[in-house]
Amino acid sequence: MLRAMLRDLFGHRARVAMTLVAIASGVAFVVASWVVSDSLAKTLSSGDARGDVGVVARGSGDEPEFTPADRDRLGELPGVVSSTAVVSGRAGLVSADGKLVPIGHDRAATNWDDTGRFVLREGRAPQNAGEVAVGRDQLRTAQVQLGQQARVLLPDGREDHPVVVGTFDYRPLGQREEGPAENVPAVAYDQATAVQLFGDRFTRIELGTAPGTDPAAAKTAAGQLLGDRAEVLTGADVVAESQRAANTTAQNTLAQLLPFAAVALLVASFVIANTFGLLVTQRTRQFALLRAVGAHRGQVRRSVVVEATALALAGGTLGALLGVGLGLVAFRALQPDDAVQYSVPPIGIVAGYAAAIVVTVLAASGAARRAASVPPLAALRMDAVLPPAALRRRTTAGLGCLFIGAGAIIATSDTALSTAERVIGMAGAVLCALAVILLAPKLALLVLRPVAAWTDRRASQPVRLGVRNAARDPRRSSATATTLMVSLGLVCAFATLSASLTSLATSSIKVNIPATTAILQPAAGGAATLAPGVLDEVRSLPGITDVMASRDSFAEIRHAGGASKRIVSAIDPEGVGTVLTPKITAGTAELSSGAIVAQNEANLLKIGPGDDIEVVLDDGTAVPTRVAGVYEATEAQASIFLDEALVSPRLRDHINSIYAGGPDPAAAEAALRTAFENRPDIAITDRDGLVEQRVETFRYALLVMYAMFAVAVVIAVFGVVNTLGLSVIERTREIGMLRAVGASRQLVRRMLRAEGVVISLYGGVLGLVVGIGVGTVMQHTMLGQELWRVSIPIPAVLLALVGTVVVGVVAAIWPAKRAAGTPILDAIDAQ
Repeated sequence: MLRAMLRDLFGHRARVAMTLVAIASGVAFVVASWVVSDSLAKTLSSGDARGDVGVVARGSGDEPEFTPADRDRLGELPGVVSSTAVVSGRAGLVSADGKLVPIGHDRAATNWDDTGRFVLREGRAPQNAGEVAVGRDQLRTAQVQLGQQARVLLPDGREDHPVVVGTFDYRPLGQREEGPAENVPAVAYDQATAVQLFGDRFTRIELGTAPGTDPAAAKTAAGQLLGDRAEVLTGADVVAESQRAANTTAQNTLAQLLPFAAVALLVASFVIANTFGLLVTQRTRQFALLRAVGAHRGQVRRSVVVEATALALAGGTLGALLGVGLGLVAFRALQPDDAVQYSVPPIGIVAGYAAAIVVTVLAASGAARRAASVPPLAALRMDAVLPPAALRRRTTAGLGCLFIGAGAIIATSDTALSTAERVIGMAGAVLCALAVILLAPKLALLVLRPVAAWTDRRASQPVRLGVRNAARDPRRSSATATTLMVSLGLVCAFATLSASLTSLATSSIKVNIPATTAILQPAAGGAATLAPGVLDEVRSLPGITDVMASRDSFAEIRHAGGASKRIVSAIDPEGVGTVLTPKITAGTAELSSGAIVAQNEANLLKIGPGDDIEVVLDDGTAVPTRVAGVYEATEAQASIFLDEALVSPRLRDHINSIYAGGPDPAAAEAALRTAFENRPDIAITDRDGLVEQRVETFRYALLVMYAMFAVAVVIAVFGVVNTLGLSVIERTREIGMLRAVGASRQLVRRMLRAEGVVISLYGGVLGLVVGIGVGTVMQHTMLGQELWRVSIPIPAVLLALVGTVVVGVVAAIWPAKRAAGTPILDAIDAQ
C-alpha cells in the first residue's frame, strides 16, 4: 500500500513541486542564518587581528593609562627585548568638503611603530614632523591624494596640516569580550610628533620577548609591576579572547536571525499544512478505496506521514543548498569591502533537515488524521465534504483562546507593569492572534458568503464565480489567507510598535527639551565624545546663559527588588528647568535631593520618590542615592539623571552632548555656530533636529525588520499560488464542464484572478487587524504606555491593502493560465 501511495504522489509532479518549494523556502532561511553567523565567527577570529605580540599591558578603557616611566620599567623586565607604547590621541580627519570623516570614535590619531600594527600599502612611514600616514579607507573618504596636505583636527580646536606620505591598513590587537573595542586610527604620526601633539600618556604598552622566554613569566612580572591599574595578557591570551569574542558575536547574530527564520518556518508550515490538506482532499476516493480493500486507519495515517517525511528530506536538501547560497551572498553583502571567510557549519545543515522534517510532519499530521478517518463509502462520492464537527471544535478552541487572551490583556492594562505582567500581556496578544487563526474558517463563512451574495447581484460573471469558489471551501480559503495574515501581521505589528515608539520618543523629546535649546554633539558619531574644553568654550560665549552637559553610560541600578542595567546620564543641575525641562509626574526635579527616573523605568523597577538605590557606573564607581522624582520619557531616552558631582572626574569629562540657551535663543544659536564654524568635529542642532535623528534611527531599524520579514511575505505569496494551483488540479473536472458549456479561456482566467484577490484581501484584512492589535499590546508592554496611545502607521496599512490586491493578481497568473489551458475533453474525463 505504501508503495502504491508513494507512486501516486510522485506521479503528480505539480503537487510534489509545490510542496517541495514550500519546504525549501522555510529551510533555506534556517541554513542561511547558520552560514552567516559561522562565517562571521570565522572571519572575525581569522582576520588580521594580531596574536603575534609577546605580552601586552592595557587599561580598562580607551583613556591613556601609562607613563613613559611605565614603558621603561617594563622594558627592563627579564626576557623583554622591546617595549613599545601606543598613543591614542583625540583627533579627526577632515575631508575635502570640510566635513569630518566619520569613524565612530574621537581618538583618530596614533604613533607609527614596527610592532606589526600597520601594513603599509602605499608610500612610506612618517619619519619627521609635518608628515603623516593615513588609513587607506579614510584617505579615500577624505578625497585626499598621496603627497597632498591633510587637515587634521587636534584637541582644543587646533589644526595640523601634514603631508600624506603613506597609506596603511590597521591590524587591531584583537576583540575584547568586555569593554570598549580598540579604536582603529585614521592617521599615524612619527613617535616624537605624536607625543608632542597628544601628550606622553599611553593607552597600551606592547612587549617583545626574546626567543625561549616564557610569555607567562613575563606576563606575571608585568602584572606585579603595574598592579591593578592594568590588564596584562600574552599573545595566546589575546588570540583566545578574540576567538571567544568572535564566537559571542556570531552567537548574538544567530540569535537575531533565528527568530526571523522561525517566522519563515511558521509561515511555511501553514503553506505545507494547506498543501497536504488539499492533497488529502483530492485523494479522498483513493483513501476510501484502500480502506474498502482492507487497509486500516493506522496504515493510511502512517503512509501520509511517510510521504511527508520523504518530501521533507527532498525539500530539506533543496532548502539546504538554497540556504548555503543565500547565506554566502548575504554575508558578502554585509561585508562588501572586507576579506571574508565563508563557512558552512554541519550543525546548520542538520538544523535545516531537522526543521524540514519536524515542520513538515507536524504540518501534515492533521491531514494524516483526516486521511485515516475517510470511510470506505466515501469512494462513491465525487466531492469531499468538510466535517462540521471539525469546524465546531476549531471554533470552540478559537473562542477559548480569544477569551483567555483578552482577559490577560485587560488584566495587565495598567501602565505600572512588572516584568511578569509584561510577559502575561504579550502572551495574551499571542493567544488572541492564535484565536484569529483558529477562527479563520468560521470568519470566512461569516464574511465571504455575504460577499458572494452581494457579488451575485452586482458583479460580473467571472467575479461571481471567483468569489463563490473562495466561499465554497472556507477551510481551504482560510488556510491560504492565514499565511498572508501571519506575515502581514508581523510586519504591521512591528510597524505599529515603531510608529508608537517614534511618536512617544519625539513627543517625549518635545516635552523635556524646550524648542529654544541648542544641542552640540560629536560629529564622529558612535562612541565619540566632546572634548571637555568645549564645555568651557560654550559657557564663555556671549548670549549663552544656560549650559548643561550630559554624560551617558550604562550602569547597574541596585534597589530593594534586585538589580538591572540601565542608561544613566550625569548632568549639571543648573541646566534642569532651563535647557532641560523634564516633565515631573511624581516627586521633584531637584538633583540635590537624588536621582530623577523615567516613568517607565520606575514602573519596571517598582521604585518611586524616596526609595533608596545604588548606581554602579561602568568605571566601577558606586553612587548611593535615592529617587527624587519621576519624569515622563520613553526607553529611547536616558532613563536616570544624576548630579554630575556624584560621578568620577573621568566620567565627568566623558561628554556626549551639551545643551545651551539664552534670553535670545536666535542670538544664542548664532553665537554657537559662529564660535564653532571651523570645527567640523562638532555638530550643532536644535530640538527638531534631535527629533529627526531619533526618527531616522527608528526608520532604519524598521527597514531592517521589513527586509527580514519580506521572506515570510514571499513564502505567503507562494502559499496563495500553491493553493490556487492545487485547487485548479482539484477542480479540473469542474473547469472542464465550464469550458464545455461555453466559458471562454479569458473567463476562466478572470475567475481565478478574482478568487486570488478575494482570498488575499481576506488574509490581508486579518493581518492588519491582528498586526495592529498585537502592535498595540507590544507598545503597551514594552514601552509602559497606555493602550490607547498607540500610533497606527497609516501609510503601511494602505500599502499592505494595495499589496494584498497585487498578491492576489500575481499569485493567480500561473494557476489561471493552467486552468485556461486545460483541454476540455481531458478535463471532463479527469477523475
